[in-house]
Amino acid sequence: MIGLTDTQLKIVMDVARFLPVEKRDTFLQRIAAMLALRGRGRFTDTDVADVAQLALAGLVQQGADTAA
Repeated sequence: MIGLTDTQLKIVMDVARFLPVEKRDTFLQRIAAMLALRGRGRFTDTDVADVAQLALAGLVQQGADTAA
């Protein structure tokens, strides 16, 4: 289980709003997996913001590939 501060949760929610509802579960799962790989248990706001952007970029790229 990963624990986030209120600020970190807001970061994730702010990024998630750019995704269609049906992609948000995958987005959140990716964030959890990426943070778990960092393995520290405690994450900075920057860690969470970086991972959220990576998770978003992957979903946006995936959508662009299927549209072509």
